[in-house]
Amino acid sequence: MSVNVKDLLTATAYDNNGDKVGDVNEVFVDDSSGQPTFVDVNHGLFGMGNSLVPLRGHSLDGDNLTLAYAKERIKGAPDFDADKPLTPEQQTEIYQHYGVSESSHVDGYTGGERPRDERLGNENTFAEGPYTGTSHTDASADTTAEQSHLDGGPVGAAGAGAGAGLAGAGAADVAASAGTDTNSTEEPTASSNDNTLIRNEEHLNVGTERVETGEARLRKYVVTETETVEVPVSHEEVRVERTPISAEEAEAQAKSGWLDANRAEDASVTLHEERPVVNKETIPVEKVNLSTEEVSDTERVTEEVRKEQIDADGIDSFDDK
Repeated sequence: MSVNVKDLLTATAYDNNGDKVGDVNEVFVDDSSGQPTFVDVNHGLFGMGNSLVPLRGHSLDGDNLTLAYAKERIKGAPDFDADKPLTPEQQTEIYQHYGVSESSHVDGYTGGERPRDERLGNENTFAEGPYTGTSHTDASADTTAEQSHLDGGPVGAAGAGAGAGLAGAGAADVAASAGTDTNSTEEPTASSNDNTLIRNEEHLNVGTERVETGEARLRKYVVTETETVEVPVSHEEVRVERTPISAEEAEAQAKSGWLDANRAEDASVTLHEERPVVNKETIPVEKVNLSTEEVSDTERVTEEVRKEQIDADGIDSFDDK
C-alpha cells in the first residue's frame, strides 16, 4: 500500500527499542526516484536538538515512525547546517555514523516526484509546501546549487543528481498555474513584517476530572460463638419431722383400736426441682449503611513547559525575557 511522503511530516519518531525520540522536522527526498531517504528529527529538552537519520530499515504505522537505530546513536549524529544543502562528504559522514555505506532503496511512497525542470536544477522554479530536504544519490554529482531550507517554507532546486528539497506533491504545478512568483525565500512567521518575530511559550493549565478510584461494599455473614449464662434453679428435698402427740390426740387414737401386727401404713411426698430450659430468638440489634463524604486535599503537579527564546546579533541592549 502506498503512503504519501507528507505523512512522514506528521509522524513521531521512535528508536529501534520503542523509545520516543521526537517529532519529524524535515523529510529529504531522492530527486530521481521521489522516495524519502532521510528525516530530520527533533530531540532533547524542548526539542531544541535535531539529527539527520537515514530511513534505512524504517517502518511507518499511522503517526508512529520507527527508525532502525538506537536513540543515543541518533542524538549523537553529526551536526549539519539546515540552511545549506548536504555535501557528499557530509552524507558519507552520516552514513558512517550509523554504520551503513549508503541509504538503502526505499519505495512505497507517493507525492515525492518533482517536475523535470526542477530535477535539472532550474533556478527559476521553486515550490512551497510542508516538507523540504535533499538526498544524495551520486557522490560525484554537482551539489553547489543554492537551496533554501525552511520548515515548511520555500525550497529551491538543487543541482542535477544531488536531489532537491521537495515541497509537496504537485506544489510546483500549482504555483505555475497561479502565475505567482515562487522564487521567494521569505521566512513564514506570524507577522508579515520581515523585521518582526512572534515569541510563543506554553502555559500550564491544570484542572480536575472525576474518575472512579474504587468500590466499597457491605457483606453480612453468620459466625457462631459460645455464650455462658448463670441461671438460678431450685429443687425440693425430704426432711423428717417428729412431733409429740397431745393427750387429747392420744385418747382419740386409743379409742380407734388396738395394735395389729399385720397392719402397715405408708406416707409419701412428691419432690420437685427446676431445670434450665433454652430457646433462641432472632432480634434486630443494629442498622449499618454506606455513605460518602467529600474530603478536600492539595496535590502538587509538576510538568515541563516550553517557551521560545530570541537571540539578537549586533544589538547590545537587547533584553530576552
